Amino acid sequence: MVLVKDIMRKDKIVKVVPVSTIKEAIEIMSKENVGSVLIFENRRLVGIFTERDLVHYIAKGGNLNEKIGNVMTKNVITLRENESIWKAATIMVEKGIRHLPVVDNDGKVIGVVSIRDALRTILAGSQWP
Repeated sequence: MVLVKDIMRKDKIVKVVPVSTIKEAIEIMSKENVGSVLIFENRRLVGIFTERDLVHYIAKGGNLNEKIGNVMTKNVITLRENESIWKAATIMVEKGIRHLPVVDNDGKVIGVVSIRDALRTILAGSQWP
């Protein structure tokens, strides 16, 4: 069984602080070629902001100079590193999300897994007709 820790991206944990602007966050997301940014305050995960969040925010006439802490998703769903990729994919489909921060047993963020990461791994193990 493939575990989340086997496919998560450790090198793409992109972080900002709540007082960062949305513009700053999306510039970092673009530079790092990622679809989400994690928001940390005092080394603690307090939110996540994704491409989808940006689209909804802009569609409502949002201002890119707004602080990301005012628009981030605050109740971040996380996943433990020893969970299966099937569990990760199931959570993402059920919750309609594409990115899950991965935490160790102490609750420290150690990676991020995306629906693309999970799907790529699941498909690699499948038999195509």
